[in-house]
Amino acid sequence: MIVAHLSDLHLGHRTFDRAERGQNLRERDLSVAFQRAIEAIAKAGPDLVVVAGDVFDRSNPPPGALVALARGLDELRTALPETRVLMVAGARDTPRRTEDAGALAALDTFPNVDAAAGRARAVVLPRHRTHAILLPYRSALTRPLPAPEPDPRQRWNIVVAHGRPDDGEAGGIPIEHDRWDYVALGGHHTFRRVRDGVVYSGAVERVGVSPWDEAAEEKGFVLADLEAGEVTFVPVPGRPVVALAPTHVPVGDPAGLQARLEEVVREVPGGIEEKIVRIRLQGTHPDDLRGLDPTFLASLVDRALHFSIELTGTPVPEMDRTPLIDRVTTSLDAPDDRVVALLRRVMGSGGGGRGRTGARTP
Repeated sequence: MIVAHLSDLHLGHRTFDRAERGQNLRERDLSVAFQRAIEAIAKAGPDLVVVAGDVFDRSNPPPGALVALARGLDELRTALPETRVLMVAGARDTPRRTEDAGALAALDTFPNVDAAAGRARAVVLPRHRTHAILLPYRSALTRPLPAPEPDPRQRWNIVVAHGRPDDGEAGGIPIEHDRWDYVALGGHHTFRRVRDGVVYSGAVERVGVSPWDEAAEEKGFVLADLEAGEVTFVPVPGRPVVALAPTHVPVGDPAGLQARLEEVVREVPGGIEEKIVRIRLQGTHPDDLRGLDPTFLASLVDRALHFSIELTGTPVPEMDRTPLIDRVTTSLDAPDDRVVALLRRVMGSGGGGRGRTGARTP
């Protein structure tokens, strides 16, 4: 029995205000990553596919997200007509109003798809002698939450849940893991084995507020061989993310700052083109940023999908609570100077959505 385990697709995720042909580029990245995962799963030929929540980035997904999911499910059904897909709604898929089931509830109309959006649900797959309990996010909010029971008449018993297992902490899902052959978890963006047979598959792309925090981590899905007790992580290529090492430039030297930025950017393997790039400047004063050549700044913005500058260790007067980006730009001679827009973009004011990254000071 081979199970393909996906989670945290976040279809419809938008950030960085970069679009092409009317579609946000990061939204397209998430759709492409999902498509690559579907192609890899089709080649692997599992007996069952499970998706452990946060299929969409919000409970009212944009049309493009619905199209991406429908296309992926259709391609999977064409390639593996005997393979069932079990899905649960995650926190992002779940509307606040309990009477609203959300977009995921409509997936029950798809052939070979069983979806649980509100209440827990049991699914039996006679062909594989498999019993599955689907625990969507909303079902885990009920307290006390009864522990799901395996079916002793079936060869395989699995749980698909969005959340974390109960390890004695409040809010966990009470799963007696020793009684289940596999527990597929969602809600954590990095692949992680909680214990034998209890696994987070992680997201298929970097979707956090700060994608640079996950720059060194692979994204993908899991193939679990229940007979052999083996779990294999399958990486899925995504948009390159570059977190440059913190750089220190002496205060009061804008020319030196620009030279150092040029040097650091040149050292990025393969360049910064179409990548998501962040550089941290240690101790740099906001005045020094105003001395950067706007043509140079524009080149960074145009070459990367997103280029972010963060200031760390910058001295800030204790009572000055003006946002750093405003302190950088308001004293420019010409308020409409091109550098204003460029600095706001690279320091986060034009990032848009959850992915916006601002300049930070400790």
